[in-house]
Amino acid sequence: MEKFTMKKSSEANIYKSIRFPVDINSKIIEIVDKANEGLDKKEYSFNGFVVSACEFALRHMDK
Repeated sequence: MEKFTMKKSSEANIYKSIRFPVDINSKIIEIVDKANEGLDKKEYSFNGFVVSACEFALRHMDK
């Protein structure tokens, strides 16, 4: 199976508001913070992670 990779922050076209369980929110923030470690500017974002995860899930769903 293809490995999940998080894309760098990108422009979003549509605003959506969703609620995350506290533990999932914390894990995503931890992953994004780790991806940005040592970088001069923040290149990865929470939104970028969520969009990348959704794209990955959609590519791997049974149709």
